[in-house]
Amino acid sequence: MKIVEKVREYVISTCRNLNRMSDYEFHISIVEDLGLKLAENFKADKEIVQISALLHDIGRIKYGPENHEETGAEEAEKILRELNYDEQKIRKVKECIKEHRHEKPTIPISLEAKILKVADAYSHFKKPIEIVCMRISFGSEIKESIEWMKKKLERDLMFLEEMSKEMKINEIVEECKKAYEAFSFLTK
Repeated sequence: MKIVEKVREYVISTCRNLNRMSDYEFHISIVEDLGLKLAENFKADKEIVQISALLHDIGRIKYGPENHEETGAEEAEKILRELNYDEQKIRKVKECIKEHRHEKPTIPISLEAKILKVADAYSHFKKPIEIVCMRISFGSEIKESIEWMKKKLERDLMFLEEMSKEMKINEIVEECKKAYEAFSFLTK
């Protein structure tokens, strides 16, 4: 079994055991798919992007939202070492995970980290209603969840617009603008 398949199997099993399959179905699998397409398009290391996409939220899923980039990177390292993954590649995956999400739209350095961050931001525009429902299922109020998602989409759109100055992702930006306009209708 290839390393990507082993990591995917681990993530799915973890999500299932923690009753978090919606995280996998509505977010992680989408980030992996988008990341793989972007990696192919920009000639990046597909394996690093896929593994990073699969593990990018493992810290949040296992330990909660606080400092999940750091705990997620450490958890990813532990998982990948158990699978005897190359140490240099582990460092690249950890970098991607640490750089994938910030309150401010920062630009990562490596191509693979940029791709993961773009795929993560882009994924939120693919299933915003499902993400809101997932948040509600964990105890948040409907109105609060919709406002939270709107702010997340605003932040992600700002980041994607900034990234479009470095990467040819104008079609993604336009698609996300339309999705944001449609979602924003809910808050009127």
